[in-house]
Amino acid sequence: MLQVIINLLTLKALSTSAEVYAGLAAVWLLMLAAGIASVLSRTWSPALKFFWCLVLVALPVAGMAVYCLCCLFVADYSFLKVLGLSRTHREQIAPKAAADRRASSPP
Repeated sequence: MLQVIINLLTLKALSTSAEVYAGLAAVWLLMLAAGIASVLSRTWSPALKFFWCLVLVALPVAGMAVYCLCCLFVADYSFLKVLGLSRTHREQIAPKAAADRRASSPP
């Protein structure tokens, strides 16, 4: 029983087969291909593209997480205007709502 607890705490899986590792490798390769395709489709300089491809290959999970955060910072959020979630839309509504509140409040 003690050996089972030690294996659990040290993350030694005794029944892990080659198929599990093959599946993990396939998922990693698909994520890597999608990440590299995304990097190569950008209008960045070749040096920056090479840097991001190197990060994605060298740091499999952390590199993808950092690249996703980078994409969020440089993303185009213009579609939010259609949904009414942009800043300019809120700024246009706020003065009108304040004026409506002043007009409806008793003198």
